[in-house]
Amino acid sequence: MLFSNCLLTWTFLTICSASPTAPNQIKLPRPAGKYEVGLSITELVDHNRTQPFAPNGTLVKLMISVFYPVTHQHHSISGAYMTPDAALIEDNTLSKQGLAAPNGTFGKLALQLASDQTIQSRKDKSSCEHPAEYPLVIFMPGEGTTRLFYSQIVASVASKGYIVVAIDAPYDVDVVQYTDGSFAYINQTLWANDNPELADVALLAIQTRMADVSFVLDSLSNTTLAHSLIPNLPAYGLNTTHTAMFGHSLGGATAYSILDTEDRILGGLTMDGDLNGPPLLNGSSKPFMFIGSAGHTRENANDDPGSTWLSGWPKLLGWKKYLMVANTMHYDFSDYPIVFETLGITPANGTAFYLGDIKGKRQLEIVTSYVGAFLDFVLLGKESRLLDGPVKDFSEVTFEN
Repeated sequence: MLFSNCLLTWTFLTICSASPTAPNQIKLPRPAGKYEVGLSITELVDHNRTQPFAPNGTLVKLMISVFYPVTHQHHSISGAYMTPDAALIEDNTLSKQGLAAPNGTFGKLALQLASDQTIQSRKDKSSCEHPAEYPLVIFMPGEGTTRLFYSQIVASVASKGYIVVAIDAPYDVDVVQYTDGSFAYINQTLWANDNPELADVALLAIQTRMADVSFVLDSLSNTTLAHSLIPNLPAYGLNTTHTAMFGHSLGGATAYSILDTEDRILGGLTMDGDLNGPPLLNGSSKPFMFIGSAGHTRENANDDPGSTWLSGWPKLLGWKKYLMVANTMHYDFSDYPIVFETLGITPANGTAFYLGDIKGKRQLEIVTSYVGAFLDFVLLGKESRLLDGPVKDFSEVTFEN
């Protein structure tokens, strides 16, 4: 696992070792795809923008996690699921919501990753032997959570052969920890449910996230940064001109709205998100897919005054699919199910966490299978029976016309 701190004046500061895992660590499942997965984490600073939800003059600072496929056998390592400080914050936050998560709960969690060292030393071999085969994908989390609570999903997608960049959105996710140890916390006043201007806040948040995505793509087109994040990339670095995006909740709403403004995003997928962002004024022929919770039909979604599913769906002029997963609720499309299952803890009230009855490993398999099939279709031109309609292997998944 690599860490770096990189200003977008390209002042490259440091690479250090991974955060240590707790001695009594509990490992999450190994990503199920054909590849091992490496992870790099960096901080990017946009000197041309200020953060609208922060004190005046605060520059946009983003933490990103880059999960990438490793094509030949490496030693396996355990990487901390969260930094110790972030884990303690989440212990406290979720305990207040009714989860039995005393201090040290999330600090025990570990991802199963590939080390930087191959089992057979072959220095002439790169970690991405055919990097053109590994398209770049952007992921953004829901509001009020953190990109870290999607790391297992994102790593599993990367194991299918994608370089996946998870971007946190400061001040609308619950906490972001920067490389200097400082924190950005969610703006509770703006995001309060009783804020009469909440719909406007969500709109501004999505517009900000859209700019964040474009900034990250611009940044990753710099070969110096790309090479610092993914070992042994070829000279040309990453292909940032043909990408796709998926996200949960507000991250998924961003994946919809950005189709209208970002030519480098060729298709988008939302996991249980509504359409709260800027509309597609001229429509979009790019592929788009919704995969969401049981009963989250377009008609029901439109009961949310900030949602525009009924008006937004017709603006999708190309390939589009609307899928729902039985026995799920909103946060079944995060790592919550697999994390809680792995830790052996169950919320006293699952509905308070917006969790259904589906098992964690099963939901992880469903989500990553369908996300992977969508990305294969958009970026590689591969057809999949999963996208054609209901299949026996995933009987929980239904399609809405």
